Amino acid sequence: MKIDLRQWVSRYWLLFFFIIVFFLMAIFKISLRDIWTAISSLKLWQFVLLLFIFLLISLFHIFTRKYLLYSLYSSATFKNLTLIHFSSMAAHYSTPAKIGFPLAVYLLNRLDNVPYATGTTVILIELIVSTTICGIIAFIGALFYLTGKTNIFIFSFSCLLIFVVLTFYGMHIFLKKGNENSRIYQFIKKVREAFSHIAVSHLMIYMCLMIFIQLLAGITLVLLSGFLSGELSLWQAIIANSTAFFLGAISMIPMGLGVREGSLLFYLRHLGITNEVGISIVTIQRLFSTGLSFVLGVIFGAILGVKNISQDST
Repeated sequence: MKIDLRQWVSRYWLLFFFIIVFFLMAIFKISLRDIWTAISSLKLWQFVLLLFIFLLISLFHIFTRKYLLYSLYSSATFKNLTLIHFSSMAAHYSTPAKIGFPLAVYLLNRLDNVPYATGTTVILIELIVSTTICGIIAFIGALFYLTGKTNIFIFSFSCLLIFVVLTFYGMHIFLKKGNENSRIYQFIKKVREAFSHIAVSHLMIYMCLMIFIQLLAGITLVLLSGFLSGELSLWQAIIANSTAFFLGAISMIPMGLGVREGSLLFYLRHLGITNEVGISIVTIQRLFSTGLSFVLGVIFGAILGVKNISQDST
């Protein structure tokens, strides 16, 4: 039943998203006219600017992946990385599991001969660094703005840290006592070796690039709130975005659907943004981050010809 629910959420995410929006509207007693008035107030150039920053963030994600590959002594063309990025995003948003991750690893190997262990290492570093950075920012933000709710973020961040530590410890035990002739053992061993190849300086530069991406996402939220007659500082926007991403990630719900919107709306209300503007913001953000990513992913997936690649490999 759990798997079926995840399949429904992933397949009909847009329907579930609007159900959540209408639920929040009912709670806060906001009419659909209020939401439409807020969204329709956006001018064409404002939409274009938001679209530009969204594409810029995607560009930096692609660049950071290329940099990680360079740090692990592998390479991939920027064109292929662009196709892989959007194709894997479409896979994320059309399947119950995070199939976009293994798809990215497979395509890196298929298109640019990146070893599976190296590709897996790249994905793991992306997940760990992005989630950890957002978790730290969320924790700091809780200290600043949510004095009475800091324990929630301490508990969430502690659970994430414990999970990461146990995962690495379990990997160490497996490599020490596992069957050296098994494929799983050899694969995990290669992943660990790939991790050991990345220099600390390269990892620090990568973390700075990921922080810059959070800065761009914060700028998007500042602009969006300003366009809708709200007011947020850049620091507040970065905290709100990072907290929403972190809580959505640890919720294990596909795409963080509902959790990300609810936590962002909670922060926006706490920072003085009206309910109708807050719901308009989370609606536009979700349609950009998930809806546009899915559409571009389908387009780039068609260009990439994943189906033809699969047929060639059989």
